[in-house]
Amino acid sequence: MQYSVIVDSDVEAAMADGTVLRSTVYRPAAEGQRFPVLLTRTPYGRDLAVNSAYFNPLTVAAAGYVVVMQDCRGRFGSDGDFIPSVHEAADGAATVEWAARLPWANGDVGMWGRSYFAETQWRAAQGAPKALKALALGVSAGGNANNGALYRGGAHEFGSRLSWGHASASLNELLREFRDDPELRDKELQSWLALDGSFADGSIYSTLPISGLAPLLRTFMRTHILPSAAEGPGSAFSQLWDAASDSPVSLPTLHIGGWFDIFAPNTLDQYRMQLDHSRGRPEAAPRLIMGPWTHTNLSATYAGVSYGMAASAGLLDGIGDLSRVHTAWFDAVLKGDATGLETIPPVLVYFLGENRWRGFKELPEPRSQRSWYFGAEGALQDEAGTDGTAEYTYDPLDPVVTSGGATMLQGPFPAGPSRQEAVEARDDVLVFTSAPFEESVTIFGAVQATLFASSSAVDTDWVVRLCRVDSDGVSTGIADGIVRASWRDAHAGTGRFTPGIEQSPIQPGRVYEYTVSLWETALTFGPGERLRVQVTSSCHPRWDRNLNTGLLASDSAEPVTARQGIRFGAAFPSRLTVGIL
Repeated sequence: MQYSVIVDSDVEAAMADGTVLRSTVYRPAAEGQRFPVLLTRTPYGRDLAVNSAYFNPLTVAAAGYVVVMQDCRGRFGSDGDFIPSVHEAADGAATVEWAARLPWANGDVGMWGRSYFAETQWRAAQGAPKALKALALGVSAGGNANNGALYRGGAHEFGSRLSWGHASASLNELLREFRDDPELRDKELQSWLALDGSFADGSIYSTLPISGLAPLLRTFMRTHILPSAAEGPGSAFSQLWDAASDSPVSLPTLHIGGWFDIFAPNTLDQYRMQLDHSRGRPEAAPRLIMGPWTHTNLSATYAGVSYGMAASAGLLDGIGDLSRVHTAWFDAVLKGDATGLETIPPVLVYFLGENRWRGFKELPEPRSQRSWYFGAEGALQDEAGTDGTAEYTYDPLDPVVTSGGATMLQGPFPAGPSRQEAVEARDDVLVFTSAPFEESVTIFGAVQATLFASSSAVDTDWVVRLCRVDSDGVSTGIADGIVRASWRDAHAGTGRFTPGIEQSPIQPGRVYEYTVSLWETALTFGPGERLRVQVTSSCHPRWDRNLNTGLLASDSAEPVTARQGIRFGAAFPSRLTVGIL
């Protein structure tokens, strides 16, 4: 049954400390009836345009739900001060119980939303409010702080953090900070707009030291964003970040992510955590959708690369849009009506290369592993060959420019799959390429590089990228990763951060073994296509530049040039290792 929808604005909820949070409520026009509540909590403005293909509050409410969209504490219509992540557990749990008592509610609450909205779900669930019955988590923040959310391989996620602070949070914070002084507010707004211009053309990212940005930034950016560039993995904020989803919840969960999302590891790790937790328990097993999407682009269309409408969140292989999927899933877990899920596999994964969706009961594990070894003259081969060294020079003042990838950068650096001609034409990028495949090969799951490398510096970075080369010779970046030499021991073996291991400088000229995680992928190579691996020492502005001196780019403007060597062969078997499905 479809209902007409009533929209109520500025519906108030008082928190335990008296702070008032405000919501917009979409509810069926059905006097005397009560419905499940679907709640989301956002720092980005509850009444800003939402992606209707992801979750359309009007159509979902018309399907028989009370949809509540609340501004987080200190954001837009809500009172108080915004401190990222700090208040979301208490405020979230209190809001769940408040929403369950609304006059139109039947007492059951599900939560939905993506990115920070997903983090607010995890934190609300920590308090185990009785009314909370389900979580629908999209491109979820709150996890893997040291594996790509804040830091990656010891390097700082400089571009994404600076971009998030500026584009997603700082303007509203500025307007609130100076709301009592209109003249000063207008002056500060003009400064913000000038700063925005430096994001648009990318020039802001070239600032050295990074701390030199402080005079250009207002209170929120100086307090909550800039300091992380001067810290490292395992920081207090990274621990707070990870605490959001460090333990499973006894609730049904829906996980939605993208292969080119900055939080892709979160989606996969959280799904697996919930899957393990659900075994032998009464709640439904988690569901997963993993598309060819970035954090903000669910169209599956990028510059020079398109996976077609069927790959988009608006069509989803003919199933319908993600808003319909949300409705069908909540119907099943909150209303006991699983009819809408009958045509949707529990796990739906998009396979790049073959460019189609595959359905599974559970996310499968690779059936085997395979390694390709670096060789002479740029070869990528099945066995380690003759010993050798490939060299290049890394100049931090002339870094490799970020081209695609799992990023979220303001400016001329779009995320997603990206053609690599310009990158591979550089003298400071090594390229290793396999022979053409004779039959289809599907890489699935974790991708990891093992490097045996030396540098003339006391610290440096190693960046590795997996590319697909089609039969026409076009190289497209699919997955990448980084390790900072001084953090090598904390990432040894898996490429993921192990707490409690301190960073240490390297000895110039000495060969060390490094492990680089390229996260995970699902990628099929067809006959005539080739696998390519790039190795370099920068990806700017995605990651903060290593100055090769042992000092952070946050603190220093004095880099040195480094001579880099990648060893290969039987004695030093540098290689790429992947799962095979």
